[in-house]
Amino acid sequence: MAHEHLYQPVPCSHWSEELLQAAGTTYREARGQGLEPLACLDRAEAAYIAAGGLATDARDTVVAMITSLSAERGDWLWGPAQEWLDQHPTG
Repeated sequence: MAHEHLYQPVPCSHWSEELLQAAGTTYREARGQGLEPLACLDRAEAAYIAAGGLATDARDTVVAMITSLSAERGDWLWGPAQEWLDQHPTG
């Protein structure tokens, strides 16, 4: 059964490469350090603004960017986080 209304993230090409790289790389590195997701978003948002992104909608934009990167480049985005989890098992 096909679902016509499933969420489709905005393509990564929607944003400038510079802004996408600033937010995505910062989020990726923070997750690879084992930081909590909100702390990673805080860092990515700061990097986005430092790269010239608008502060007024920075959080929403960065969340959308991370969602798009996750869909299009998931292995790249989540690789460091998975490595960290593998080295720091819980339980």
